[in-house]
Amino acid sequence: MADVIEVNVLTGEETTRSYTQQEKDNIAAAQADEKKAFDDSDYKNKRRAHYPTIQEAVHALLDGGDTLTDLQAKRTAVKEKYKKS
Repeated sequence: MADVIEVNVLTGEETTRSYTQQEKDNIAAAQADEKKAFDDSDYKNKRRAHYPTIQEAVHALLDGGDTLTDLQAKRTAVKEKYKKS
C-alpha cells in the first residue's frame, strides 16, 4: 500500500508517512463492504434482465388463469437461478 502524503493547507508543506495498521484495517473493511454491495447488486441486475416485462405482467394480470400462473413460474425460475447472496 502506498504512503500517505499529507499537505498542510496553510503552509503547503508536504509530509509523507506510512499507513497505520488501523488505517489499513479501515481501508480493507471499506473495500470489503463495497465489494459486497457490488456483488449484491449483481443479482438484481441479472434478475432484472431476465424477469418478464411490465407489459407481460399487465397482460398476465388482465388475462389471469394460465397466463398468470406461467408468469409466476417464470419469475420463480429467475429467482432460483439468480439467488440473493
